[in-house]
This record gives sequence, structure tokens and C-alpha cells, in this order.
Amino acid sequence: MRSKHYPIVARQGLWLILPLSGAGLLLLLFHQFAFSLPVWLAVGVIAFLFRDPERRIPAKPLGIVAPVDGRVIAMQEMDDPYLERRACWLKIAGSAAGSYVVRSPMEGKLQKQWYATPSDIGNSRAVLATWIQSDEGDDILLLVRPRLAWLRLHSDVVPGERTGQGMRLCYSPFGAEIEIWMPLNTHIDVRPGQRIHSGSDVIGILNHGS
Repeated sequence: MRSKHYPIVARQGLWLILPLSGAGLLLLLFHQFAFSLPVWLAVGVIAFLFRDPERRIPAKPLGIVAPVDGRVIAMQEMDDPYLERRACWLKIAGSAAGSYVVRSPMEGKLQKQWYATPSDIGNSRAVLATWIQSDEGDDILLLVRPRLAWLRLHSDVVPGERTGQGMRLCYSPFGAEIEIWMPLNTHIDVRPGQRIHSGSDVIGILNHGS
């Protein structure tokens, strides 16, 4: 799912593509095509890296979808440092080849956001942590650590607003490392080493059984 407000190439990439395209056109007009070819190749690479693809969200209301394209690198039961609870913890290495879109793992209301880890409040650019609560009271904590460590991420959803399953949450150019804390009784559907696609792959199922 991609909102009509988001083009197929993310706006962060357009800021690079537009001036390069202008330079390519000038080279094409005043020189031979061969001179402009490297510029057009660069435009193509940037467009690929900064793509914002539409994804088919699975019809699983209790499903937790992958927040990024990447690979699962670790999973275990551990303490959630933000919500102070025991939880299922999953760590994902985001793909360096895009897409760099970070999506909401489930539908619900965004309760709170932090621009730091609990143990390092002074490092405000280190991470973006987002607490989402479903209508049934399930809590998901999503932590995004951008590969560009100096980058401050901008969230497209703010506390008090609702977010949809697989909906764009933020954008982390050149990828990110993701940590996600889920309720302890969540059925995990992935394993370490498995590659996942944001928005379309289910990484866990919330357990509401009696």
C-alpha cells in the first residue's frame, strides 16, 4: 500500500534526480549522447535505490508485517527497555539496496515516539522508536536505527494519529537496522537468516485465542 501522496520514487531521491537530470539534458543538447550517458546511468541507479514500491498487504488482521526489506538476524525473548515488559524481540538488517521505506507493522494508534534509546537520551539522532497500540490493546515497539548515524528521521505519523498495517511510517535513506518488540505470546513466523519484504511478508501473528 502506498498513499497517493508518495510518488514511486521517494522525495529524498528526487532532490538528487532533478539536478542530475538537468545536467544530463544540458550535456545532451550541447554535446554528444555519450557525454550524458554516465549522468543518466546515475539517475537510473538513484531512482532504483530510492524507489517507494507499492506492496500487497496480506489479509491477516492479527498479522504483524515486516517493517522493512531486509534479513532477520536475531530473535529471542527479552526485556523491552521502552515499555518495561518481557517481549518477543526481533532484529532485522535493512537492505542497503532499498527500498528504504519503513512501514507500520500493524494497524493501531501511535501512542508515543522517542528520538533516543532509554540508556542514551543525549544521543537524539541515534534512533526513532515508535509505540503503536492496536484497538485490542496489543503493544508493538518499533526501533529504527538509520545506517547514516547522523541522520534524524522524520516520522510521517505523529502521536495520537492512527496508522495502518503496512502504511508508510518513515523513510531511512540507505537503509536501517530495525528492532521490534512484540507481545510475549506472539506466534513468530520467521527465523534468523530469512529474507523479508516490507508490508507484504508476515513476521508474526498476535495471539488472541482463549
